[in-house]
Amino acid sequence: MKVVYLIGNGFDLNLGLKTSYSDFYTYYLNIKSNDAQIALLKEHLKHDKDNKGKYRYWSDLEIAMGEYTKKFSRREDMEKVYNDLNDNLRDYIMKIEQDHIQSGIDKDKLKRDLAHPEKYLREIFKEDFRLYVKKWETHTYETCIISFNYTNTIEAILNMKDTDIIHIGQTIYKRDNSLHSIIHIHGLANAPFIGLNDASQIGNELFRDDVDVQDFLLKPKINEAVGHLNDRRSIEYISQAGMIYLFGVSLGETDKLWWEAVGERLKHDCRVIYFVYNPDEHPRPNELTRVRKKYKEFLLSKTNLTLEEKQVAFNKIFIVHNSNMFNLKKK
Repeated sequence: MKVVYLIGNGFDLNLGLKTSYSDFYTYYLNIKSNDAQIALLKEHLKHDKDNKGKYRYWSDLEIAMGEYTKKFSRREDMEKVYNDLNDNLRDYIMKIEQDHIQSGIDKDKLKRDLAHPEKYLREIFKEDFRLYVKKWETHTYETCIISFNYTNTIEAILNMKDTDIIHIGQTIYKRDNSLHSIIHIHGLANAPFIGLNDASQIGNELFRDDVDVQDFLLKPKINEAVGHLNDRRSIEYISQAGMIYLFGVSLGETDKLWWEAVGERLKHDCRVIYFVYNPDEHPRPNELTRVRKKYKEFLLSKTNLTLEEKQVAFNKIFIVHNSNMFNLKKK
């Protein structure tokens, strides 16, 4: 059986890395710029933050960048500002990676969590999970991680090279479970990219159909230009997955291509476990069903499924709320 993880920034935040948008925001605004247009972008970001604006996730910054294109009348100026933002992101992430200390990280727990995320389900849902995967009782598992992160923290913890296939454990039926690949769909620290999902997110209508603008603003176009086929491989993995796990992702609009792909897979024989983290949310026992329903509906709202298809897919999704999944710091 093919198993796919979609892992976002929540993984690195669990390790204590300063990889949130607000961390980068502070770093970026403290860099002086003599270019008037770059300085204006920083003032725009600062004004929003000072007024308790909506920028919380990386996807919020990307959406704001799409809206900010309305400020430009020349493509060259837009690209200059974008490149400054992206280049400083590269410098910041590379610094974060260099400062990363692996001591005190439980490598074995990472393997156990990758092999058995179902252990974080409540007992009644564990039984549903076991009944579902029983059809693969005699099968080995091929696990793939699609990472939305620029860091190589997972590879570093596991001492994993690009072409490595490593044993991470056994299935609940004692068959081999191996991690085959980690795909970074937004690039790595030395060549990260931020951008939009599609042309509709380019706020300036004058540039929406400009192929040159699309080439540096749209993530699918950037992936195509890089030529590593990561996006195609990822879509193929998702389309064949029997189990999909979502962890540390905000389900942002600038990555909706991936949530739509998950939705398409839910039309078929697949289950999803969506790991949700909200430190401000502590539901009472009588509120748990309502909370699970809320997050299932939130995930389904990001897909292209019809109402009838969503109703069927609803029962194929498991919600895990505020768990210890991927909490890897040794105590």
